[in-house]
Amino acid sequence: MRCKNCGFDNQEGRYICENCGSPLFDDNDQIVPEEDDLENQPPHKLDEPDETDEDEDREEKEKNKKSIIIIIVLAVILVAMIVGIIVAAVTNSGEETTADTSITSASDTTEEETERTTRNRTTERTTESTTQETTERTTTTTTVARYTVSVDIDGNGSVTGDGTFEAGKRTTLVATPNEGYQFTGWYDNDTGAQVASATRYTIRVDSNRNLTARFAPLPSQNEPTGEVSPNEQG
Repeated sequence: MRCKNCGFDNQEGRYICENCGSPLFDDNDQIVPEEDDLENQPPHKLDEPDETDEDEDREEKEKNKKSIIIIIVLAVILVAMIVGIIVAAVTNSGEETTADTSITSASDTTEEETERTTRNRTTERTTESTTQETTERTTTTTTVARYTVSVDIDGNGSVTGDGTFEAGKRTTLVATPNEGYQFTGWYDNDTGAQVASATRYTIRVDSNRNLTARFAPLPSQNEPTGEVSPNEQG
């Protein structure tokens, strides 16, 4: 086929001039290649996809990816919302249970304190009553008359055994004269009569007694005895 630009005679079936590279056909001309030409063309020319189709496929894939990402995000948000609702429900349930338990515990504590207070009051009343009864019985049974035995001393000496005693008890009075003195007896202060002469005097205490222990000096050896000496006789 002859080139319109340079006039070079090209082989049949070519689309571009081998000499100048100009197209051998106009854009308006329809080129229907023969079957032999189609068979002689390289495989990559026949199977080469159109760039427009590739762009469409790429856009469709990107749209699919975006749709998948949106679905995943929505699913994650939905799961998070469900988990939040479940956690809130569990928390509220736990708080209500705790509140009920606290109220029950407070009620039980109040009842226990009331019972304990009542028990303590009953115990105190019983103790007070028992103590009062015991005191009354003790006062009634242990009220015993007590009497005093007092001893005055006349002379130089000392006395032991005097004091206060329960009615019916016995006491022993002991008189001890000082050096150069002797004990002369026990005297009742109310009557003035001598009641005993020994230094030891045991009495039964059945009333208040007022006594006096009397001591007198020992007689001197130089004092006259009333005898007459031989020189004085006749």
